[in-house]
Amino acid sequence: MKKIIIIYLFSLLLQSCGYVPMYANNQKLDFYIEEIIFDDGDKDLSLYIKNYLNAYYKPNGNNKYKINTLIEYTKKSASNSLTGDTVEYDLLTQVKFIITSEEFKEELIITERFKMKNFSDEFEELQYEKTIKQNMARLITSKLLTQMSRFDVN
Repeated sequence: MKKIIIIYLFSLLLQSCGYVPMYANNQKLDFYIEEIIFDDGDKDLSLYIKNYLNAYYKPNGNNKYKINTLIEYTKKSASNSLTGDTVEYDLLTQVKFIITSEEFKEELIITERFKMKNFSDEFEELQYEKTIKQNMARLITSKLLTQMSRFDVN
């Protein structure tokens, strides 16, 4: 009985330890995106990145930025079976952001890589690849915003 009470109290103490995510209070960004231009590149990734950046189009900061974006997306065979069929793909996304404001011009290159297994059903594979692209776009956008929040314009 003592062991059960100790385990219960211990778990209760851990639940109220005051854990707060690392970047929870880091949401006060002092900038907004005036314009974002996508050069030739993957249309799906362009659309996803643009959707994730929509919240930053509203003027709610002192610094405004214009962003030119170039996306390179490749899907290469990473490994083959003995018969020559592709078993695994290597998905590589490299996004080059050129960020300009009145005070400066900055270039950021963000790369994401993912290994994807080959599906026997082509439709399922395309749907899974779309999901991977969405996740890559979310990661790339997060990294971009983190880097932009570190710009010291003053």
